[in-house]
Amino acid sequence: MDDLASADPNIQATLLEVISEGISGAILVYDKNDQILFASQQILSLMPVPKHVLAPGTRLRDFLGALYDEGARALSDPGARRPGGREDWIAEQIATLWKEKAEFIERRGTDRWISFVKRRLSSGHGVCIMRDVSDQKKREEKWRADLERVQVTEEVLDNLPFTVTVKDSGHTFVAVNKAACRFHDRSAESILGKQGQDFQPIELRERLEAINSHVIETGDLLQLPERLTRADGSQSIVVANKFRIGKPGRYYVVTTMQDLTRFLTVSSTGEMKPAMPWDDFISLSLRKGEKDRQDAAQGLAGLENRKVLVCSADQDFEQHALAALAGLDIDTSSVSSADELTLFLHLAAEAEIAVDLVVTDTRLDGACGEVAAAHGIPVLPVGSSDLGTTFLEAVCDRLSTRDGEDLTSTVPDGWEIIEEGRDGAIDVLVAEDNEVNQIVFSQILEGLGYRYAIATDGEQAVQLFQDCAPQMVLMDITLPLMNGFEAATAIRSLENEGERVPIVGVLAQAFDRDRDECFNCGMDDVILKPISPETLQAVFARFLPNDRRSATLG
Repeated sequence: MDDLASADPNIQATLLEVISEGISGAILVYDKNDQILFASQQILSLMPVPKHVLAPGTRLRDFLGALYDEGARALSDPGARRPGGREDWIAEQIATLWKEKAEFIERRGTDRWISFVKRRLSSGHGVCIMRDVSDQKKREEKWRADLERVQVTEEVLDNLPFTVTVKDSGHTFVAVNKAACRFHDRSAESILGKQGQDFQPIELRERLEAINSHVIETGDLLQLPERLTRADGSQSIVVANKFRIGKPGRYYVVTTMQDLTRFLTVSSTGEMKPAMPWDDFISLSLRKGEKDRQDAAQGLAGLENRKVLVCSADQDFEQHALAALAGLDIDTSSVSSADELTLFLHLAAEAEIAVDLVVTDTRLDGACGEVAAAHGIPVLPVGSSDLGTTFLEAVCDRLSTRDGEDLTSTVPDGWEIIEEGRDGAIDVLVAEDNEVNQIVFSQILEGLGYRYAIATDGEQAVQLFQDCAPQMVLMDITLPLMNGFEAATAIRSLENEGERVPIVGVLAQAFDRDRDECFNCGMDDVILKPISPETLQAVFARFLPNDRRSATLG
């Protein structure tokens, strides 16, 4: 510093400006008499001071006074700041400049931070380096916020009442929550980094790896109802949801599993039924609204005790729709997905409760509308901006047209033939053991005008094929007594040479091995659940091209 001080003033200023540029900061140099020897121009971008107070020879007192007058206290140490007037503040700052060493960061406004590094050399000269560290502080605050968010998320996941596990593409556990540890009766340390083969039976491991590989490859969201036997021999009924997260090359499979054992019971015949009273599953509340909504509904006699179900994944839409319906003397409830709607309508049918109208959010993919239509229930699609008076009028119009109509769906008992011809023949034979799916098939086929029969197991399917001579067979592959593959093979063995009735496999998941097995046993095509009218229309148009009904489809 002494050599620099004895150099030519112009050379000195030039060198210090170069250093200031090099360190991306402002430099202030002052002598033992508290006079400024050099102040780089970068100070002007950091502090609100006039340019003339940076000139060599300016007293530090004048420089600090200008800072104070401009409303800034850029050189004050927040930890040492004391209340006082202009002179007290200037004296305090000069005292800090005489410290041998001082470093701190001061916030300027809402989104700016300046770093100060002060040094007093043995020669008596002082140096203060100032830098704008706003970007660094913002990154630190973001990292801190992200860390807090991650910690909160981990705590939430860890304390969820159902199991959550995450596996990588190599089927290795990379994350588990506490519920998963309790379910497997193992510590997190004994699960993480391990594969299922380390503590699961080989059959279960192979099945899960095949399902997980399918999710990794396709990104499909799978929902798997399962009946598990624990190590102690107890039975558990669970629903496992599997979905993919991550980016290409770094995909993971997340599995959440809810134990439904306490809600369901299995009879001696294997039939699964709710273990709780129906009222505990279905909550229908009579909502009374504001006076203007009551006035709007005035004169609409005969709507008492009608039941309207709102289907939307958007909580705001759900709340606004229910609020709009509150002024009508009707029962209202809500579901958030097609799966919940299917279960709700199934339970309602079992409890002989008739739902008169389903209001669907137009932002859904139409699945809720298809489920309601399959049960013969009118559907009213509504946009989020249409929940006003016209919405109430539309609801009232739909309800008034259903006066006296019986909405209770009936589940076929064993099997049921509709509109049987003179020769006892039918159009479609459906092999399906699930009661909800039986209702869906019945509603769609009746709506399309087809004669049909429903078999609840593989053996019945073969017998009905012989008795009723269907033109087509829709075959679920997971049937009791004789599965769909075996039933299709048996049907093919009964056909005479030159005869071939189309058989279409109905699959719950799009696994390649199931598709291949369908074709190997003589099926002509496959379709996926959930079944919709459009799906069956396309199948009939392909395999029943000469049928007058197929000719008018789409």
